[in-house]
Amino acid sequence: MFFNNFTLFVRISAPLAGAVIAYLFWHFIKSQHSFAGRQDTLLLVTYLVSRLGIWLLFAVYMRHYVTTSDPILYYTPMLEHFLAAEVPIRDFFYPYGPFLILSMLPSYLLLGRTLAGISLFAVAAEAIALFFFLKCTSLLEKGGELDRSWVREALALYLLNPATLYWTVFQGYHSIVQTAYAMSAFYFLLCNYPKIGYAVGLYSIAGSKFLAILDWPALLGVCRPRLTKLLWGTIPLLLTYVAFQMITGDILFPIRYHINYKSEGNIWYLLTLFGDPSSFYSSFPGNLLPVFFFGLIFLVGLGYWITYLRLGLTSFSFQTAMGISTFTMSLFLLFSFYSGNYYVPMLMLPASLVVTSPGLRSKRAIWSLLMVSGLCVAGDAIWSSLDKPELLTTVFSSSSLGQRSLAAIWTASLVARVTCLAMLARFGMRAALSAPTSAKRITFGVSYAVR
Repeated sequence: MFFNNFTLFVRISAPLAGAVIAYLFWHFIKSQHSFAGRQDTLLLVTYLVSRLGIWLLFAVYMRHYVTTSDPILYYTPMLEHFLAAEVPIRDFFYPYGPFLILSMLPSYLLLGRTLAGISLFAVAAEAIALFFFLKCTSLLEKGGELDRSWVREALALYLLNPATLYWTVFQGYHSIVQTAYAMSAFYFLLCNYPKIGYAVGLYSIAGSKFLAILDWPALLGVCRPRLTKLLWGTIPLLLTYVAFQMITGDILFPIRYHINYKSEGNIWYLLTLFGDPSSFYSSFPGNLLPVFFFGLIFLVGLGYWITYLRLGLTSFSFQTAMGISTFTMSLFLLFSFYSGNYYVPMLMLPASLVVTSPGLRSKRAIWSLLMVSGLCVAGDAIWSSLDKPELLTTVFSSSSLGQRSLAAIWTASLVARVTCLAMLARFGMRAALSAPTSAKRITFGVSYAVR
């Protein structure tokens, strides 16, 4: 009993301590602007040590203790089915994109068909995302639109955030893959290769999961949309799904799966504190509540952005794309029935740039991101220790004082997480609305030249 309680304490406290460490690291980088070379070296060393160290810890010592993660329950069986040529079957790729499992194959085979290979795939996907992120910011630095110190602060906040270290590096979950597609698409769009940019960005739902559609609005915020180029960019995606339909006979299965799936961690699960609304959620109009609230707030935000764009108060830019991405994914994690903790890493990179924006200058923005990151990992540990209850009210009716106390802590963490996600959505839209216009870019360019 003592060992179990101590293990649970470590699982809850470690991500929260990690959030504090991430904040201290960001604060240190922020205070050392006069030592740019040392900052870059420290960021590189931190990236290499954290990724290599955690991956080696998992690959050598910990992977045998993982028994319930998606990589072992779903990714591994799918890879083995594919290697055994056991196709076609209707749900061969479960709810994942048809190219996701195939892209895992090289690292999976390289490391002897183990979980370590799947984890390595996630680490490699993150490396691609960071590479293209830095390529994008480098272009903007040359144009005088973005200061290098801002990029360093964003990376400092991102590199040690608990959700990315746990779900991506340690566990090998796939949500970071869609970030890799998005960042590479942004880069090609910024380089004025719209066909390639749209093709890569739109292909994200085939290369990761249907949830990658959350990155699509941001594709239209990088540069002025070109309809013909956008249509050309859909061709690789359409060809892949035509082939997938011919093999499986059911390309709509992932969409149906996502619509009916429910998970803990969102605002709807928090409401189970007051009863069991599952019957209301499972039929009209209750089952439309997530779409209604998400769609309503998204359209209001989009309307504001279009208005600002027409008035010349904002512009198409990388900052706009990152703000829209943060706004969209924060709303999803708030209102969707399907918002598991392991999807939070898809929010971390764009949100890190947003909350470190020089226009915010707010520690509250920094903490909103870190709280979401730390509480998602800690909350998952509490949820698992309570045997994954479908309703909060059932836990509070338990005769065990320990379980009720744990449920109270968990409920408080859910309230904090929902509040922070709402703040991140607001910060994301604020970043999109305050993106530099042509006049601002000229001003920035002059100020950099004077320096």
